[in-house]
Amino acid sequence: MNPTRLGSGSSPDTAATRKRRRDGRLARRALAVIGLLLIVMGCAPDPPTEPPSILLVVIDTLRADAVSAYGEATGTTPALDGLAAVGQRYTRAYAPAPWTLPSHASLLSGLAVANHGVGLGGRVVLPGEIETLAERLRGAGYQTAAFSENALVSGAFGFDQGFDHFAVRTAEDQLAAGRKLMIDVETEVAAWLEDRDPERPFFIFVNLYDPHEPYSVRAANPFLLGETTTADAQRLGAGRRTSHLICDRIPSAGELEILHGLYLGDVAAADAKLGNVLELLDARGIANLVTVVTSDHGEHFGERRLLDHEFSVEEEVLRIPLIVRRPGIAPATVEHPVELRDIARSLLDWAGADNPEADGAQGLEPGDPETARSLFALYSDTRMRLPRVMDAEAAQAMKDFKREGCGEADRVFGDMVAVTRYPFRLHWYAHYPAELRDLREPKANPTETAKRFPQAFAALGNAARYFAKNTGLGTATPPVPVSEENEETLRSLGYLE
Repeated sequence: MNPTRLGSGSSPDTAATRKRRRDGRLARRALAVIGLLLIVMGCAPDPPTEPPSILLVVIDTLRADAVSAYGEATGTTPALDGLAAVGQRYTRAYAPAPWTLPSHASLLSGLAVANHGVGLGGRVVLPGEIETLAERLRGAGYQTAAFSENALVSGAFGFDQGFDHFAVRTAEDQLAAGRKLMIDVETEVAAWLEDRDPERPFFIFVNLYDPHEPYSVRAANPFLLGETTTADAQRLGAGRRTSHLICDRIPSAGELEILHGLYLGDVAAADAKLGNVLELLDARGIANLVTVVTSDHGEHFGERRLLDHEFSVEEEVLRIPLIVRRPGIAPATVEHPVELRDIARSLLDWAGADNPEADGAQGLEPGDPETARSLFALYSDTRMRLPRVMDAEAAQAMKDFKREGCGEADRVFGDMVAVTRYPFRLHWYAHYPAELRDLREPKANPTETAKRFPQAFAALGNAARYFAKNTGLGTATPPVPVSEENEETLRSLGYLE
């Protein structure tokens, strides 16, 4: 039997589904044209005065450069591109960490990692005393619902706080299915909308998990070379985890291209779900709706001999897409640097909800792109120690299976801090000398960059060392115990071997 060619074939969608998606795309394009005409004519509508309903979507593991609207990919995200055409596209949005739990904790609390603690010293559960975005919106009269395909974004890790309704595909669900098990988001959101009070605003949060490794081998995937076969992909372990293929195990350039093509196919699948949800809300005529689509972190595909999103605070895992559509606000490209926790501050402001001062979060209002604001991100190398079932040394040895082929030049061991003060980023390492990157010249040698900009190197180095000291990074700290339930979930999703 000849192997199936992944770059060819027809979609299994029905004619009705294809027509619905085509009509939705045409509608979004029409909205974009109308919005631009209104702006040119100087008659863009004023923002509504009533509290808006809010849709907040995280496309898990989505690199900014995988989104077509950012100009480096083609055809991956038509729904998100349509949203960007009528909204604000942020080009310098950053995650506070390269993995799910700390990033979602910052997104849904408005707090820095240093203040909510998730991702530090082994902590994986959002503390109950943290008042979340959903809790504050519910206190302001909002109806709240969450639909999560990521088992980490669940009540077991504290993320159900403030939600009246929380649907999640658990690790047990996915293990039983033997694959990534997704939510029928459109159907579940539609059912929830049927039962809600139409007189009250709502807050809907969605996590779409498709782009997270392991990547799916699809019968049709236009992002793979036409000669690539299912056998080619399966030889790479596609459909299974590949996150251990780092450093000396890194796949060849051709194999990395296959993995990246599979990933882009998953990005497109998540974007199709987003399009269905947007069409669902458009069809219901919810005029006063704020829509925010972003990610929690990116993904490596061979850069610095890495795959997946561990052991790194590099641009590939920290830079994320961010698209915001608000009624009455003109489409724009925003170059002002922002971070995930800024989203919560702005959503609360726009909702007229209680919004106390939050440790430096500044919101999403566009400002001077050269503003000297420092954005901090971290990788804590102690997060997976499990003293409940084994001593710290044994746990570390287990995790180091992934790094067996790594050496000092790979810089993958120990705690890390990234301080971004555009156009520079300093990488601080517990076990290696610091590096300075010029984000305008990503291929420049860090040592030469530090010599060219000694003041930036010194200032950001001081900021990174101060941050590391205050958060306990780079020092031995007692790990926070992990419950049996959370341990199994982390293991099922590949964060534990």
